Amino acid sequence: IYNRTDCKRRLANSTGEIQEIDMKSIKELLNNPNETNIVIGANNAMIAEIALRAGYDGVWVSSFESHAWNLLPDANILNTADYFDTISKISDRIDIPILVDADEGGPSSINTIRMVREYEKAGASAMCFEDNPSPKRCSFYGMKQSLETPELMCGKIKAAVEKRLDPNFAIITRTESLIQGHGHEVAMERARMYNDAGCDAFLIHSKSKTPDEVLKFADMYHKEGLRAPLVCVPTTYNNVSIDTLRDAGFSLVIYANYSVRAAVKSIEDIFTKMHKGGSLSAANNDIVSMEKIFDLIRVDQMKANQERYGS
Repeated sequence: IYNRTDCKRRLANSTGEIQEIDMKSIKELLNNPNETNIVIGANNAMIAEIALRAGYDGVWVSSFESHAWNLLPDANILNTADYFDTISKISDRIDIPILVDADEGGPSSINTIRMVREYEKAGASAMCFEDNPSPKRCSFYGMKQSLETPELMCGKIKAAVEKRLDPNFAIITRTESLIQGHGHEVAMERARMYNDAGCDAFLIHSKSKTPDEVLKFADMYHKEGLRAPLVCVPTTYNNVSIDTLRDAGFSLVIYANYSVRAAVKSIEDIFTKMHKGGSLSAANNDIVSMEKIFDLIRVDQMKANQERYGS
């Protein structure tokens, strides 16, 4: 069993001293009373390291970003092996909780079982899948107008919960009810069913420009006393504060797709500046030093190992 509990984060404090901090799993973050933890999109080890140093509680390996980095639309083109590779390269270098976007959990519960086991073995701490019918298409494309059947979705949830290798591996389920325009009552019906099926957390998704419909749902959810902690992804209603989401009872917030969007803007600006300036030096004030990269990739550790063990 691949179990990443009891791991330690090694972080430098303000004086440069290294401190060890207990690393919580995604399930522990979800059940951390009176706290709203944040995981941020990071689809390679470098970005995950930057996220860790910035103080985020975990990373989100998303379908949107995984496809975008490969110049592909978010449309179920990448497979379980692709995600296994991404997860394993992050977990090999960094002790940080990894939450994986598992799209719709595959076309059947049989696929869901393989996903949960492979992602656990790769070093993930949790996975999330949604009630978009297979083949999944990105919610923001507006291509799906119906939800997966309750029977199939609940079967996938039960399969994931019962067949995971480690009970500390969290199963988060997400409904597209609000995004598809089915309303709060349908979203609540799905919440009840997915809670009954055994999910460890429930994600309510929205593409509204304001947080109103998500906050309304949270109020309905908590008034009904549903068991599973709440999760949201405030991509389109990004003015909402963490304090507001904490007050609404959200346990986990996912900051999705900002790393790829930030990278595209920065690289476009810098490449254009150098091309117009006719010299690499035109972008000198917009990049980090080589030494910064050496620090991130732990060149000092490589040198120490070579000194100890020889080349």
